[in-house]
Amino acid sequence: MARNIAQNYRNAQLNTASPGQRVVLMYEGLHKELKKSKNLIVNINKDILNIEKAHNSISLSEQIILELKLALDMDKGGELAQNLNNLYEFWIVQLSEINMKKDAKALNPIIDMVSELKDTWREAAKKARQLGA
Repeated sequence: MARNIAQNYRNAQLNTASPGQRVVLMYEGLHKELKKSKNLIVNINKDILNIEKAHNSISLSEQIILELKLALDMDKGGELAQNLNNLYEFWIVQLSEINMKKDAKALNPIIDMVSELKDTWREAAKKARQLGA
């Protein structure tokens, strides 16, 4: 029951969020999933099932990145959209390799970049709200 309440809250949050806030939510989810993946990989020796869980977590991270990529407006976004597109492509390639090798340390740079972009988008969404956009 608590899971249903949490899911309903997340759905309501997503449905009422501005486009900028939705991007922030995507980055928050990606950040959370990448940290989860790292933790699962680090603890593979404690539970063999963590191999499959880590694979699934990395796969979900890749899906979130694909959603972020699909949300890019390449016509209006110009150079910024192209740079983000290239970054997302890079992340997907890196995550694929990480998933094969189960290399927790290799996740650190991606986690750091996602964290930085999450904070940047959060600030941009906040400023947009203040400006009434």
